[in-house]
Amino acid sequence: MRISIITINYNNLEGLQKTMRSVLDQTYPDIEYIVIDGGSTDGSKAYIESCQQDLAYWISEPDKGIFHAMNKGIEKTTGEYLLFLNSGDTLYSDSVIVESANRMNDDSDIYYGNVLRHYKHQQPLLKIYPAKLDFSFFIDSALPHQAVFSKRSLFSTIGYFNESYEIASDWELLTCAICKYNCSYRYLDIIISNYDMTGVSSQKSSQIIFKKERRTTYVKYFPAFMNDYERFRYDHKFIKAHKLNKLKSISQSKILIKVHQFVLNLLYLLSKKANF
Repeated sequence: MRISIITINYNNLEGLQKTMRSVLDQTYPDIEYIVIDGGSTDGSKAYIESCQQDLAYWISEPDKGIFHAMNKGIEKTTGEYLLFLNSGDTLYSDSVIVESANRMNDDSDIYYGNVLRHYKHQQPLLKIYPAKLDFSFFIDSALPHQAVFSKRSLFSTIGYFNESYEIASDWELLTCAICKYNCSYRYLDIIISNYDMTGVSSQKSSQIIFKKERRTTYVKYFPAFMNDYERFRYDHKFIKAHKLNKLKSISQSKILIKVHQFVLNLLYLLSKKANF
C-alpha cells in the first residue's frame, strides 16, 4: 500500500528541514513524498533541491494560500492514502508509518491517531482523540490533518479543500466527510505526529477566523443543525464561565482562609507579648 505524504512550506527553512528529515527517515518502504513550496526566499528551495532524489515531486512557486498549496499536492499523488505534514510538524518516530499501515487493514476511508502538541514555552502535551466521532465532536473540536490518513479517492468523491477559507478548510472537509457523506473511519490508538502549535492555525488571532468559517460551513451544509450548534455554543460558554467562576471562588476562599489564619496568628503573638 502506497502512502503519499504532502508537505507545504513557505519561508520556514528550519521547520521544513525537521519535517523532511522525519519523513525521509521512515522505515516504511512505499512512501511517495511530495513537497509544495510557495516560492520561499529563505533557502528552502535550495534545501528541497538538495533532497530532490528522495522526492516523488516538488515545486517552488507562488500559490494562493495554504489550502491551494495542499490541493496542488493532492493532484500529484498516486498513493492509496494521503497524509498532510506541513513544515514544522514531524512524524512521531521513524517507524510510525509502518505501525500505522499495519493497522490500516479494513479499507476505511479515514484513519486517524493522536498527536503530541509542542508549544513554545511549555512542555509537550499529548492529545488523545475519541474512537467514535459524531456531529457534536466537530462542533467544538477538530481532527488534526497531521494525524489523519485520508483515502485518495475520498477527494475525488467529496472534493478538495475549500480554498476560500484561511483556517478551517481541513476541518470542513473532515466534518463533511464523516457527518454528511458518512465516510467510514477508524481510530489508530497511537501517536502519529508532533504537532507544531506555533503554526498559523494555532495562533489566537486565527481562532476568530476559524469560528467564522466554521459557522459558514454549518449554514451551508448543515442548516437543520444550526439551532443545535448555537445551543451547544451557549452551553459551552456557560459551562466554561461557571468553571472559571468556581475556580476564582475557590482561589479567593483559599486566600481568605490564609488571611484569616495570619490575623489569628498575629493576634495570638501580640497577646502573648502583652502578657509577657
